[in-house]
Amino acid sequence: MVLNTNIDRYLLAEKAGTEGVWDWDLRSDTLFLSPRFKEFLGLPPGDPSRETNRPNDWLSLVHPEDVDWLHASFEAQMVGLSVPFQIEHRVRRADPTANSANESTAKTDWRWLVCRGMAVMDDAGEPVRLVGSVADITDRKHAEHELRRSEERYALAAAGAADGLWDWHIDTGEIYYSPRWKAMLGFEDAEIGGTVDEWFRRVLPDDLDGLRTAIDLHLAGERPHLQHEFRVRDKSGDEMWMLVRGLAVRNEEGSAVRMAGSMTDITARKKAEQQILFNAVHDGMTGLPNRTLLLDRIGQALDRNRRAGARPFATIIIDLDRFKAINDALGSSVGDRVLRIVAKRLDASRRVGDTLARLSADEFAVLIDEMDDAGDALAAAERMARSISRPVTLEEGHEFVLTASIGVALSQTGYDRAEDMLRDASLAMYRAKSGGRARIDVFDTNLRRQAMAAMRMEADLRAALEQGQLCLHYQPIVLLETGAIAGFEALMRWNHPERGLVSPVEFIPLAEETGLIAPMGRWALGAAVRQLAAWQCRFPRPTPLFMSVNVSTRQFRDDDIVGAVRDLLDVVPIPPSSLKLELTESLLVQDPDECRMLMQSLRDMDVRLSIDDFGTGYSSLAYLHKLPVDVLKIDRSFVKAVSTGEGNAAIVQVIAGLATILRLDAVAEGVETADEAVYLRDLCKYAQGYHFARPALPEAVERLLAAEDEHIALPASA
Repeated sequence: MVLNTNIDRYLLAEKAGTEGVWDWDLRSDTLFLSPRFKEFLGLPPGDPSRETNRPNDWLSLVHPEDVDWLHASFEAQMVGLSVPFQIEHRVRRADPTANSANESTAKTDWRWLVCRGMAVMDDAGEPVRLVGSVADITDRKHAEHELRRSEERYALAAAGAADGLWDWHIDTGEIYYSPRWKAMLGFEDAEIGGTVDEWFRRVLPDDLDGLRTAIDLHLAGERPHLQHEFRVRDKSGDEMWMLVRGLAVRNEEGSAVRMAGSMTDITARKKAEQQILFNAVHDGMTGLPNRTLLLDRIGQALDRNRRAGARPFATIIIDLDRFKAINDALGSSVGDRVLRIVAKRLDASRRVGDTLARLSADEFAVLIDEMDDAGDALAAAERMARSISRPVTLEEGHEFVLTASIGVALSQTGYDRAEDMLRDASLAMYRAKSGGRARIDVFDTNLRRQAMAAMRMEADLRAALEQGQLCLHYQPIVLLETGAIAGFEALMRWNHPERGLVSPVEFIPLAEETGLIAPMGRWALGAAVRQLAAWQCRFPRPTPLFMSVNVSTRQFRDDDIVGAVRDLLDVVPIPPSSLKLELTESLLVQDPDECRMLMQSLRDMDVRLSIDDFGTGYSSLAYLHKLPVDVLKIDRSFVKAVSTGEGNAAIVQVIAGLATILRLDAVAEGVETADEAVYLRDLCKYAQGYHFARPALPEAVERLLAAEDEHIALPASA
């Protein structure tokens, strides 16, 4: 989509002028040639949105005497020359009627082109593209040749050209402007006189000194010819870009007595160049500066900040909370409109002189320059948060409220590179988001240490998955009526080679964030089911032992959980009803229809489904009866209230009663005392917790099962 958009812009710019454009991708070594450029080269036009060319398609047609100079111009740009190049060269146009048999005798038509271009650099200062334009100047070159031979022949040849002509008698001050010269500026022939002032007073003031200097240098003999770009205003007051070329006629003493030349309207080419430059440093959808331009502005602020007496500044990162839900629910086109609304609001809330940029899909950044203190940055962040949180109403009637997580990095922290400051603002934003969203957080150095630790843990966790450092511990789930083991919950543990057993509280959230939870969850499911099959075979029961396995949100939605379970049950001989998948309550409300479809597919295989930590997330009463659920697991926070006498103890009775009404089993988690076990015996069918057994490795679990076979049941009460 980005490529086609750029091509459309090139073609629109091209239609407005007489020049072709080119875009050389240095990384893929592919070359975009516009239809007009291909026409100059005699190549078939093709489809500009699909066809790619190689640089040799152009360079092989360049005259041997000119190709080295063209290569040198390219190389100068790629080593960092900041001034765009301009070079004139010849290209061959082969007779299209020629064939391989008479190729050597085919008519060759050499055309003159003027090529302009510049390099586009990435964030590291490496060239990634060369872009520019070309114009066919064959007529002008012929005209200039004729000028050197004869003023009369030159005038006749140039009369039909698009360029305006001028002839300046320096000794008298009289100057001749051709009708075309005047018409380019929108004037009739009689409306412009024969003085230099008619020309110079229409030049923009900022460009006049440059034009005078270029003329003076040529007249003084310091430059072989005159060639200069400048801006003028036409009759209607509009700004135009012109390219003037000229050559002085000198007397026997070498003094210039006359100078003549041409003037070309290059407005279309300049607009195309400006559009290319704008696209390189701006976001195409909102028109805001992009990351490249923001980093440049932050770098300039850092340079100023090194001077004595400089005022502090700040960088703010703004990330819209849950913006993906808008795209998923309403489509990306609506999401784009919302982003443009947010961009306008943020732009209206920034101070004059501050830089607002769009960094990614739903992430913006602001450079707050010239502050008095950190309070200015926080005030700006709060102002922008308020502007975002105003209700958004679309024409279709959709209305919603957005919030943002905002991170702030202050220049007082001390930075040498713009990238480091932007990184630290992002770290603060992520801490704000993890802290509950719709928050503002300010970076501190401890946050960077935490980020580095998280990076190291992520690398270790990837290695753990590859090197088999993960293992499962199993916690018995007992039948409260008898105290007998009815099944187990499989709990993932990490045997770190240096740190030992790592708590899941440390690595499970990181696995969720990085996406590692999906392969880890698939491994845990397979290991738990195979272990269950072994125990069912070794310790048979009238009602087979069951296994509860936690399924993460990402695993449930993105990892084809239905296919994974089906494949597993095809190869492992367990009754499907003895497998219980535990889903979090919050997962079920993200997309109830999709969840219901996936859950029903699992239920059709006779797999049982549990809602874990019921009552701690969203209220489930509105949809619970619609979902194919078998078990409600009561969270430890409610069970604990039984012993402490807190009001939450009543919630256990409510959830247990709800389970009874809906004909679901209730499992009480985190039972730690005999009093809790006694209280729960009449309310819940199952329970698990340290009162019965801690999570353990398979060997310890097997000793419990063997003891139970000898009629030594686990305690159900004091």
